[in-house]
Amino acid sequence: RHADLEPEDDLGDPALCRGAGVRFQDGEVCLREHAEDVLHEIIVVDDGSNPPLAETHLNAEVQKRYNTKVLRHESTIGLIGAKKTGGDAATGDISVFFDCHVAPVPGWHKAFIRLIGENYRRLVVPQITALDIDTWMQQGSGGGMAKCYLTWDADFKWFDSDDMYVAVISGGLLGMSRRWWFETGGYDEKMLGWGGENLDQSLRMWLCGGEIVAASDSYVAHMWRTGDRRTFARYWHVGDSGKNRARAVYAWYGDFAEKLLHYPSFSYRVSWGSEPWYGNLSNILAVKERLNCRPFEWFLRRFKGLYEDAGMIPQQIFMLREEQSKKCLRYDGWAGTAGSGSGTASLSSCDKDEDHRMYWHLGNKQRRTGRCCTGLRAWNTDQCLQGIDGKSFQTAVCDVSGGNPMQEWSLHAKSGALRSGDRCARADEGGRLKVEPCSQLRAAGSRWTKVSAWVPLETQLYNQARRDRPDVFASAEQQLKAVAKTKLGGGSICDTIDGGCFRLYRHGNWDMCLDESGVFAGDIDTCSLFYFYEKTLRIAQVERYCLDRSNDNSAETWTIFLCHGGENQQFQRHADVFCNSAAECLSFN
Repeated sequence: RHADLEPEDDLGDPALCRGAGVRFQDGEVCLREHAEDVLHEIIVVDDGSNPPLAETHLNAEVQKRYNTKVLRHESTIGLIGAKKTGGDAATGDISVFFDCHVAPVPGWHKAFIRLIGENYRRLVVPQITALDIDTWMQQGSGGGMAKCYLTWDADFKWFDSDDMYVAVISGGLLGMSRRWWFETGGYDEKMLGWGGENLDQSLRMWLCGGEIVAASDSYVAHMWRTGDRRTFARYWHVGDSGKNRARAVYAWYGDFAEKLLHYPSFSYRVSWGSEPWYGNLSNILAVKERLNCRPFEWFLRRFKGLYEDAGMIPQQIFMLREEQSKKCLRYDGWAGTAGSGSGTASLSSCDKDEDHRMYWHLGNKQRRTGRCCTGLRAWNTDQCLQGIDGKSFQTAVCDVSGGNPMQEWSLHAKSGALRSGDRCARADEGGRLKVEPCSQLRAAGSRWTKVSAWVPLETQLYNQARRDRPDVFASAEQQLKAVAKTKLGGGSICDTIDGGCFRLYRHGNWDMCLDESGVFAGDIDTCSLFYFYEKTLRIAQVERYCLDRSNDNSAETWTIFLCHGGENQQFQRHADVFCNSAAECLSFN
């Protein structure tokens, strides 16, 4: 990395295990605790620092002591170019890339060696935790983040899942075999600065025959920008991250690149001359041809749990009209990523049906069933409905894994309630949004409806790809089946349990079935699958959650709770119904 340095500035150990704030004499401890027995070499890339690192901190004596090689760019080209220089020069079997502002936790390397040893086409990422910049050690113990997913606007968001696979890496903390590095071409040498290289490298891995996995027992503490001046960046900013991101997705999206024009960060860019504004992609396209890489729809199907089950490829988008005001809910921000991480949505005239900000779709998977969906997402954004402040809806970055109960908003088709649990949204006479107990709003006649529903571009392209290239989807299905065998003792519980899975309905009313929270819903797409086991009704695909009652003295106060086998969780099967000890019955099919 480039930095303007004074000779007395303390960089810490020479980019091997620790960063700013650590004395050179800590190096021996760092080596002993961090892979001394397998460490082949340390490569530091000086990206145009002034004065050169080899003249200040990493002189010949230090390089010899720590088996360190210093490579230098005379002018700054940025993080991506520096990592490519280092990766191309590495001679070990496995290359591990670390930023200078991290501290690996002892034993971090063992999982890298094990996982890459099993498959040389694996890219491995550690659990990323927080760094204490005073001690240069990890804050707390355990935890961490490792997994991201790709959004349509070429950004990435954190998520979690119950397997080890990673759709998209967050940045530069990773390891891969030297062989796979050279087969895939490493980084795009035409990207400058940083940003976007993680998207390119992730898609190279998955589409060209590799995979990305998270090492659950490898931890690397990362220094986050906290406002403390010691965490400020001290390097020259070069390049254009927007251009880098465009290079990645225009190279790999294929037909889906048409979707990018829905976002100002792409649609407003202007090309000059015969070359597109993001430059010539021939170097990446040559890799695609040489490795016979798969098309982008393979990636979308391989990560069905994100793109189909979490609503990123919605079956339809629609406007939400509040019937008393005759106005529709509009997201107040722009298309793409919300810079602040949050936003608002308020009522607006429904006449603006060409305004993309008027449209919503189902989002965030049902955590217990793994199916779509528990929330409402503003189309072409990263934002989901989360709460109401007395004037408008508050939105936040969607938790696609379904782990945020505040984002569990749904429209109940029969009642017209826009609700989260027992709270419902309504509009007052001034058009301000309020939230009140649903029982009160039924009396007031508040109602919402879906209007102007249609199938969005991304879904049209996906459906067309399924018709045109069934072999691509069959290949992705093979990987999905292999992943399923590693979870829940092998395959879906619905395929193995005696009697299979079913939906539960209000007795005598086939229009109302239970959702994953134990609430009756009028939309079959939001209803959960259950199975019968040891006299309990259990949510499918997730262990230890059973249908229960939240109030022992009130009928039909259904909820989902950890299985304990108590009286409220005991059911008997009679023909086409299940009944509990209070003779409360549910139909099923």
